[in-house]
Amino acid sequence: MSTDQTHETDLPDDEVTDASHEEARLPAVHDPDVFWESMTVAALTDADLEKNFIVSATRSHPAHAAFDMLRTRLLQALNEHGWSRVAVTAPTRGCGSSFVTTNLAMAFARLDSVRTVMLDMDLRSPSLAKTLSLTAPDSMADYLSGVIAPENFLQRIQPNLAVALNDTASENSAELFQNEMTAEVLAELEEALCPDLMLFDMPPALEFDDVLGFLPNVDAVLVVAGGGISTAEDITKVEQILSEVKPILGVMLNKADGPVSY
Repeated sequence: MSTDQTHETDLPDDEVTDASHEEARLPAVHDPDVFWESMTVAALTDADLEKNFIVSATRSHPAHAAFDMLRTRLLQALNEHGWSRVAVTAPTRGCGSSFVTTNLAMAFARLDSVRTVMLDMDLRSPSLAKTLSLTAPDSMADYLSGVIAPENFLQRIQPNLAVALNDTASENSAELFQNEMTAEVLAELEEALCPDLMLFDMPPALEFDDVLGFLPNVDAVLVVAGGGISTAEDITKVEQILSEVKPILGVMLNKADGPVSY
């Protein structure tokens, strides 16, 4: 009996204490509330938001109402199907998909009960950091490759809105998106933060195969058409290509005459 008791206390006192402390910390690692609270906070200014036309944040332009309407309809559709991951893309460049993604994320941030994560997945031409007037901490390619831990990459810009920005363009995005590690990293992120919505700002769908390769990682797609830019043929082609893989939630018309419409 004495031998067993001696064996149970073989570890030095300091090592036993360290081990117990480690056990006490483990639950917090998987606690979404703790993760959200511990994220680096990036400060936004109203001046920068207005300068970059983030109308959903300042609500100083009547166009913000269109994003509120889109937010509500999108949330209803996601809840109906049990979806949470949405890719936002456009047929070609210049349609304003990053503008729409950012404003939509800000509109969702005004719903206290909804946690949103917005990720810059236009790896060939990242723009969300500039749109928000923030500094991206590192490379999205490195993050998706598993090199960077989520707590060292994500930033919180609202109590319920986190962003994953990108400071380095990458030409091998199509291959990276189809790598198994990307799916694992996104699953890890979802487990850590338990977001109600993940918005992926994607490159144009007709430019490369990036969007098509990334679609297995999302539930549905929102297409942004540019007024005076996107042709009916462009929109039809995008719908045909993408709808074979994932449902299309709708086509939003940006840069229309008057307020943003959808």
